[in-house]
Amino acid sequence: MIIYPAIILLLLLVAFAIVYRRAYLVQKENPGEFEKSKSVDTSLPREEAAEINPFDEREENFKKAEELFKKKQYISAEKWYIEAVKKNPRNSVIFSRLGVIYLEQKNFPDAIESLNEALRLNPGAAASAFNLSYAYNCEGDKKEAINCAKRAIRLDPANSKYKKWLDQLRIKPF
Repeated sequence: MIIYPAIILLLLLVAFAIVYRRAYLVQKENPGEFEKSKSVDTSLPREEAAEINPFDEREENFKKAEELFKKKQYISAEKWYIEAVKKNPRNSVIFSRLGVIYLEQKNFPDAIESLNEALRLNPGAAASAFNLSYAYNCEGDKKEAINCAKRAIRLDPANSKYKKWLDQLRIKPF
């Protein structure tokens, strides 16, 4: 009687080991892919900084979200950003930050939606275009990824990270 649960437990452990090993190999084979500290631009672009008024009562949720975001407590930050967007739906920084959070969570469809909204509200945000390029790439839409990377370069031609990313996209087969 005790043999069956032991066999099931053993099979589950083997399955977990296989899945974990595959995930590790994928990460190891694609070191140029999304890295938290290198690929996702989490800095606040100058164009977006101008629209934040720290003395505005509507920005209280935004301030809390920013603190959590900087501590990399993304789940909590996401909740505060969502509250902040309810009070200030025209703040492109909120949508940009939500996009980065969704990228961190590997939730690429929501990242695409948030980053597209950030770019709609602030068409000059190169960081949002760059992150959107990454999200499209992860979703398998290489054409859109390349278009967004080109847009990021047009918006910030001096950024070598954007140029490197575009080169990586062009090298990878469709």
